[in-house]
Amino acid sequence: MQKIIIFIVLFLVLGFGFSCKNKKSENQEKTDLKKKPELKYNADSASESVAVLVFGNDGKVEYVEGGTDKAYQKTKSGLEYRIITKSKSKLRPKIGDVIFINMSYKTESDSILFKTSDIDKNFKMRLTTPSHEGGCIEEAFLLMYEGDSAAFRIDAYNFFTYTQGKVNLPKNIKKGDKLIFNIKMLKIVSDAEYVMKNKEMYAYYINQEDSHIERYLLNFEYPAVKTESGLRIMTIKQGSGKKVTKGQKVQIHYTAGFIDGGVFDSSLERNQAFEFVVGENQVIEGLEEGVSKMNVGGHSILIIPFRLAYGEEKYGIIPPFSTLVFEIDLLDAK
Repeated sequence: MQKIIIFIVLFLVLGFGFSCKNKKSENQEKTDLKKKPELKYNADSASESVAVLVFGNDGKVEYVEGGTDKAYQKTKSGLEYRIITKSKSKLRPKIGDVIFINMSYKTESDSILFKTSDIDKNFKMRLTTPSHEGGCIEEAFLLMYEGDSAAFRIDAYNFFTYTQGKVNLPKNIKKGDKLIFNIKMLKIVSDAEYVMKNKEMYAYYINQEDSHIERYLLNFEYPAVKTESGLRIMTIKQGSGKKVTKGQKVQIHYTAGFIDGGVFDSSLERNQAFEFVVGENQVIEGLEEGVSKMNVGGHSILIIPFRLAYGEEKYGIIPPFSTLVFEIDLLDAK
């Protein structure tokens, strides 16, 4: 009888313990679920960090608040992005607009490769069509509103090859690497508005430039052909090879300088020919037009007006409104 009573007592104690434990587990599970943050963004806030989704190596979704370089969303094209601050502005850039930005990009190991502040504190550029598929810097600009700050992760090979038109990757960059872009969209100006504001200045520089080019050409015995765009082409050697056509990859040697004198770049000094695809907007407009009118084996001098080069923008060591002179040897086209 005593054994039976002891057994009943143990059963009640253990059963109550298991019941409490199960209730505790259920309550704990409910509590844990409640701790998971809601991913909402307050559009009325002038500036706010955004919660984003991160996909782990196991394929599971983790919920992470904005503020870490590992937290990125993806567009349908594959562009990885993270909004850092969101403005109230409803103004988004379009192709052809002039955008004023602060931008830097670095490797994933935090080695900074470029900063607009090193070139110009009021850095601006005209937004062009996306240079390639799969997530490019032009798409990044198109995602942003005026006043936004964002980070983007972009394939290094695609950026240097298709956006910048480089033949070789920079040192310490290999295929498969990613670049981290940090961008602040300061101001967006439509093409029409920008042209209107700079119309008088443009007219002044165009008139001055035309006179300057004509004086410069007096130093040569070769005739210069002026195209409809304003490009001047001096053919030193015609070339017996085939004529360049749109879509071909051309290989050239070039020496680039200013009409006032001084060389700023040369493939000959590097002993490495330069390649680009004609019609893909991989180089400045004047260079592409000039090369497209050459035959393989030809040697020409191109006098490129600022509006067919870098325009009113400072680009590296190239000042705004610079007339450029390119001496070209066309090696191959295929």
